[in-house]
Parts: sequence; C-alpha cells; structure tokens
Amino acid sequence: MQEIVQARSSLTSANVFLIAFVSACAVGAVLIGSFPLQLSIVTIFLFAGPHNLMEFRYFAARMTVRWGKSRVFYSVGIGGVVVLTAAYLTLYFASGNWLWSLESWQIYAATWNTALIVWVGALFYLRGKQRRRDWSLAFAAAFFLAGLSWIVPQYWSLALVYLHPFVAMWFLERQIRRTRPEWLRAYHLCLLSIPVFLGLMWTMLAGQPNLPQDTNLFWRINQHSGSEILPSISSHLLVATHVFLESIHYFVWLLLIPLVDRRAIPWRLKDVPMFANANGVPRLFAAFLAFSVFVSIALWLGFAVDYTTTRDIYFAFAIGHVLAEFPFLVKML
Repeated sequence: MQEIVQARSSLTSANVFLIAFVSACAVGAVLIGSFPLQLSIVTIFLFAGPHNLMEFRYFAARMTVRWGKSRVFYSVGIGGVVVLTAAYLTLYFASGNWLWSLESWQIYAATWNTALIVWVGALFYLRGKQRRRDWSLAFAAAFFLAGLSWIVPQYWSLALVYLHPFVAMWFLERQIRRTRPEWLRAYHLCLLSIPVFLGLMWTMLAGQPNLPQDTNLFWRINQHSGSEILPSISSHLLVATHVFLESIHYFVWLLLIPLVDRRAIPWRLKDVPMFANANGVPRLFAAFLAFSVFVSIALWLGFAVDYTTTRDIYFAFAIGHVLAEFPFLVKML
C-alpha cells in the first residue's frame, strides 16, 4: 500500500512539474513575442547575476576536494576555462583597436573557436578513459566541427549563442536522471514542448517588421540575436527567440535545478565538499561565495546606472561561466 501511495505521489508531482513548465513557457512565449526588446532588458537585469551565482553554487557542490583519478580531467578542464577566457577577453576588448584588421580578427576568432572545440573533444576523450571506454571519436567530431567553424565563422558564433541555453536543459536532464528519475518522462515532454512554442512564435512573428535600432542598446540586442548575420529574417523573430531560450536557461538554473537537487540549494553549505569536508578550504570557498554575491549586486547597480555599458561588460566576462559548464557537464556523462 505504501508503495502505491508513493507511486501516485511521484506521478502527481511529475504531472504538476509538466503542467507548470508548459504553462510558464506559454506565458513567456506570449509576453516575449509581444515585447521582445523590453523583456530582453528586464530578464538580463533581474537574472543575469543571480543565475551565475547559482551555477557557481551547483558546480561547487559537485567538485570533490581530492581529484584523485580525475586530476588530469579537472586540470585540462579548469586550465582550458582560464586560457580560453583570457584569449576571448583579449579578442573582445582589442577588436576595436586600429592594429586589428578585419582579416586578422576573423583568423583569431576562428582560431579561438577551434581551440574551444578541440578542448571539448579532449574532455570527452578523457571522460571516456575514466569510464574505460574508447571515446576517441570525439576528436574526429571535434576536427569536423572545427573545419565548419573556419568555413562559416559568423554562423558558428551565432549558433553558440542559440545553443548555449540548451546546455542548462542538458544539465537538468542529467540531474533528473540521478535524483528524480520519476520525473524524467515528464521532463522529456517539457523539452518536446519547446520546439512547439518556437514554431508558434515563428509562425506569428515571421511577417513582423524589424525591431528599432535607433539606440545603441537596441542595436546591441538586435546584433546579439544575429540580425546582421541573418538580415532576411525579421529581427523581431530573432530577438524573441533568443530571449525565450535565455529565459528558460535562467528558469532552469534559478528554480528547477535546486528543485531536483537539494545540494544546489544556496544555503545548504554542508553539502559543499570544499566548505564542509575536513580537507576542504572553507575560508576560500566563503570568500568566493561572498565575491559572487558582491558581483551580482554590482551588476544590478551597474544596470541601473548605465545598462548598455554594463551589459557589454557582462556578456564579455560571461564567457567564463559558459566555458565552465563544459567540464562539469561532460563529467556527468
């Protein structure tokens, strides 16, 4: 009898999860489709900093104090994050310098993309070795994708913008498999609903005129969504699509992952090995956590004072958290 009650409870919670997810997506699609520029500004203002804080908190809970057999994997992972972030920031902040020609900038960008792809391929290979499997095909896939990044560099960079939100969804899928397997089928239905909402948005917005670009901020938002790379597609559709996916990305990190993994709840510091383990570094972790909170507050203040400049700075440094996702995601495979 107890097992039947538990099964019914699990089914009910999974159905509630499915209904809440689909309902939130439906409301979000309507609002974002109607006010894409305004919702882009609001969502980044409210959630950009806090979602980075939640990512750091989640990764900290998954980082062991002693790396042991994972030493090479984490060394390559963390080393790649540091080097690629530094190279990206160099490219980003120096690209307007008169010493940079368009051709040299394109070569540097394609080289960075190649390094990123090969690094991710190396992570897959090393993870395969840990699991005593041959994942050397990861290098073949990496070299193929690297070739594409040289052939169509602008489309490759734009693809990363639109694919990044799905990384959070992949994290959530792996986490549900571990801690809430009874929700897995419901979550897969949630994922299937996303292309449905996107299809409805595209159908409704395909004929809409382009969004205004009369301010530097509006131009930045349009450009970030690919309006210059895809001029034949309405910028209204592009911005709405990007904001919709990013909103789900924020929703996953801020609410859904803590919901399915109690170790990701911010105040449960006893679940963070670096803080609670006898061999941990509690002071260093506490300092890092305090710094992360400070950055989130500083972002809110920066957005309030000069939204456009703060947005540019945020998106430049945000590449660090994007890169940090890869080692932890691959480690969960």
